[in-house]
Amino acid sequence: MIIKPSNPTELSKIIAGINRRFTKSLDESFIDKEISVSRIKRNEKGVWQRRFYEHIIKYEKDLHNHLDYIHYNPLKHGYVQKVCDWKHSSFHKFVKSKNYETNWGDNGSVIKVDYD
Repeated sequence: MIIKPSNPTELSKIIAGINRRFTKSLDESFIDKEISVSRIKRNEKGVWQRRFYEHIIKYEKDLHNHLDYIHYNPLKHGYVQKVCDWKHSSFHKFVKSKNYETNWGDNGSVIKVDYD
C-alpha cells in the first residue's frame, strides 16, 4: 500500500484503522480459527501480522519500483494468470492514465528490480 498521510505521525493510527475496518468486514469463514493464545489475549483475529514496516519514498524511480512490485504481486504469487486479472488492483487506474500497458507483466515482461 502506498499512502501519503497529511500527518505522517498518525501513520500507525491510520494502519490500525484500516486493519480494524477490513477485519470487521470479513466473513467469519475467512478468519483463521486456530490462532495462538497470545493473539487471543490481544484480541487479534490472525488476519494481519503484528507489525508493519514503513518506507519513505524519496525518488520517482523508487515510487515506480514499488508500484511495479504491488501490481506484479498477485501474478507472482499465482493468484492470477495476468496482472490485469487482479480486479482489486490499482493497476487498472494506471492503465487508464497510460502509465502501464494492459499486458504489462505478462509473459515475464517485468524487468527484475530489487525492491528492498
